[in-house]
Amino acid sequence: MWALFGAHLRFLRKLAGMTQQKLGAELHSTGSFVGQIETAERRPSPEFAADLDRVLGGTGLLTATAFHAYRLAEGRLSWFETFAESEQQASRIRTFQPQAIPGLLQCEDYIRALLHKARFPPAIVESWVARRLKRKRLLTKKEAPQYWAAVDEAALIRLKHDARVARPQLVHLLEVSELSNVVLEVVPMDCGLHPCMDGAFVVLSIPGRGECAYAAGMVEGQMITEGHAVAEIQRRYDLLRAETLSPSRSQRLLRDLLECT
Repeated sequence: MWALFGAHLRFLRKLAGMTQQKLGAELHSTGSFVGQIETAERRPSPEFAADLDRVLGGTGLLTATAFHAYRLAEGRLSWFETFAESEQQASRIRTFQPQAIPGLLQCEDYIRALLHKARFPPAIVESWVARRLKRKRLLTKKEAPQYWAAVDEAALIRLKHDARVARPQLVHLLEVSELSNVVLEVVPMDCGLHPCMDGAFVVLSIPGRGECAYAAGMVEGQMITEGHAVAEIQRRYDLLRAETLSPSRSQRLLRDLLECT
């Protein structure tokens, strides 16, 4: 279905006399992104499919094809599996999560504590713990991606109220921060308000596919591929990093917190 969507898009684009670059510019995106949709390497969101329809004559063909493509895909790959698949392909990962330790930096005790606080059944807890621990191997595999994490100091302060979790999580953060492919920077509480307070996100750089992002929610997440939306997340992340402590100062803060536990 996505190959069919790409064929429809290519036909309508050429019928309109537009290049991939021109069509991408019309939608504040890129020609390469349009090309990847045409070859079914990337999937447009329903909103982006509607925008393509609007620019290319308003026939409704692309909107309808995307609707059926998503409907037929239900039950095959969940939103998380789609994200995890992209995460495995990334050469660089940048992330921030307000109030919590980013997923790839969580130790097993912390993962269990979060799931128990949400009162999930034991079987679900064990399944999710196993899945998250498997994901964490990404940081230490051969040819591991570059991983940049901005860690909210608020998440570290919350550790003080759970002694069973605090020490193993702080030790784990210090160990991971020593990896050559990991840059860990703490967002200090005294920076006050900052540009990424309203959501958790991951930005992925995938060879041959460019940049995409993932916005996390409480129940499920959303993959974001539109160029202008990804660029906005990157812009905010750059502004956030201007407020973070350096990697060495972040490690000192972790050590100080560890001494107090």
